[in-house]
Amino acid sequence: MTRRIGGAGTGPSPLSRSERTTPPPAPKAAQKNTAETASKLREARYESRFEEAEVARPKPQTEGGKAGAKAGAKAGAAAPKTDVKLGADVRKTLDQQLALHPKNSAACKTLNALAASPGFQGLKEADQQKLLKYVGGTNRDLSGPARAALDKKLGTDAFKKADAGKQTAQLQKFLTDQPATPDVVAPQKDAFKDKRLPYKLHGPSNVKDIAFQGGKADAVKYEVEVDGKKIPVYLPKKADKTSTHSIDEVAKGLAALPKSSRALVKEVLVEGKQNPDDAYWAKEYNDPNFSSYMTAGADGVINVYPSKPKQSQDYLDGTMIHETGHTLSMKKWGSDDSDKRWDGWKAAIKSDGIVPSKYAKAAPGEDFGETLQLYQQVKGTSQEAEVRAMMPERFKIIDSLLAGKP
Repeated sequence: MTRRIGGAGTGPSPLSRSERTTPPPAPKAAQKNTAETASKLREARYESRFEEAEVARPKPQTEGGKAGAKAGAKAGAAAPKTDVKLGADVRKTLDQQLALHPKNSAACKTLNALAASPGFQGLKEADQQKLLKYVGGTNRDLSGPARAALDKKLGTDAFKKADAGKQTAQLQKFLTDQPATPDVVAPQKDAFKDKRLPYKLHGPSNVKDIAFQGGKADAVKYEVEVDGKKIPVYLPKKADKTSTHSIDEVAKGLAALPKSSRALVKEVLVEGKQNPDDAYWAKEYNDPNFSSYMTAGADGVINVYPSKPKQSQDYLDGTMIHETGHTLSMKKWGSDDSDKRWDGWKAAIKSDGIVPSKYAKAAPGEDFGETLQLYQQVKGTSQEAEVRAMMPERFKIIDSLLAGKP
C-alpha cells in the first residue's frame, strides 16, 4: 500500500522501513497546486501489498475458539504458579489481561506461560507491563498476532532450554522488535461505515492546466460538501478506472474523516500518474517496487495516486486520516522532525515503546500519522482502552491537540 510520500519531511515506505532520526534530503520541489504553491515538504503513504496477501504475519489467537465458555472462564481466572514472584502492579495487569479472554484458553495459557518464565522475571517492571499490555489485548491488529508470535517463541527449545538471562534477552528483543507488527495501520472492513456523514457533490466543471504532481493537465473539478464545508476535488479527464479512485470514493473518504481531520483538508488532487518522486524513495528505502498511494503536506493538499489493484474504500478512508496527521503535525511542529518542537512526540514514542505499525518506524512524522489513524479507528470502540494502554503518552498528546491545546 502506499501512504505518504516525502519531500523534505520524513519519508515513507511500505515494505522496507528504515529508522531515521533526521529527515532525508528533499526530492524535486513539488509543483504548484491549484491555489498556492504546494509545500515542498510532503509526506506520503505508500502502497502496501499487505491487503493482498496475509502471509507474513502469524494468525492471531481467536477469541472463543474450540474451548467452551466454562473451560475458557476457568483458564481466564487461572493465575501463574504461586511461587512466581510478580510485583503487585504487574500481577494486577496480568489478571486484567487474563480477564479479557473468558473464552480463549489459548490466550490465557500463553499469558500464564509468559508470566511464569524465568526470563519474564528478569525484565524491568516497566517492560513487564508493556509486554503484558502488548500481547494481552483482544485487538486483531496488534495484540492477536503478537500473542501468537510470542506463543511460538515460548515453545521453542531456544527459549525453553535457555537460562534466565538469555530468556530475558529474547523477551527484550521481542518487545523491541515487535516482529508481528502489521506493515501499516489498516482498518477492518466497514470500519468507518457508521461514522461517514452525508455528502453532496457540486459539479462537475471542466478546468484547464491543473498542476498535478505528474504535470499540468486538464481536469474535472467537483466540490464535495460535508457538514457545511466544501472541499475542491480535481480528477484527470482521462483516468484508468481500474486504478484511479472515483469522485464518489474520494467523497466517501472525506465524509468519513473526523471533523478535526476534515478541517485540515484544503483540496484533493486525484492523480492520473504515479508520483514522480517514487524513484527517489525506491532508492532511499531500497525497495524497487515502491510507489506512492497518497501524499499530503502542511498546506492541506492531499494527492491520491493510482494503485493496482485499486485500494479498497476502507483503506482510502484510513489513509486520509493518516495524511491529515501529517498536515496537523507539520502545522504544529514543523516539517523537520529534528526541530525541538518534535521533542515531546519523540519522547512519547520512547516512553510508550509499542509501535502502531512497521511503517511508523520510518520517522516520527510517520509514527504520528499512523498513531492518529489508529487513535481514530479505535475511538469509541471496546478496544480503545487497551490500545490507549499500549500508547498512553502519544494518545495524551493527540487528546490535547484535538482539544485545541498548544
